[in-house]
Parts: sequence; structure tokens; C-alpha cells
Amino acid sequence: MSETREPVVITPHDLPLHCSGPKNETWNGHPRVFLPIESNGTVECPYCGTVYRLDGEIKGHH
Repeated sequence: MSETREPVVITPHDLPLHCSGPKNETWNGHPRVFLPIESNGTVECPYCGTVYRLDGEIKGHH
């Protein structure tokens, strides 16, 4: 069963990006995983498939 969801839009203020499951409490989600994301890019969580989209430029990172 494939479910298409809208990406979760984040801003540089929300970094570092981590996911512990969509709309879960910390006790019933998957392990917290930090996700690398590039300016104005997207990344998918390998555990739950939630897609995050960064709206903006990451400043001061190499």
C-alpha cells in the first residue's frame, strides 16, 4: 500500500533536522534519526518515508 503525503516544509531555523516518526509521541515512534538536507532540497526518512523539504538557504555550512 503506497500512500502519497505532502512533504513537511521546514526552514533553516528548524535545523538540525531529525525524525522520530510522523505525528508520534517519542515513546511510540521509530528511533530518532538525523537527516542531512541541502539548501532548498528534500530528504526522505529511511524509517517511515516522511519527506522533508527545506525552504531556504543554509548559511555558514560547508
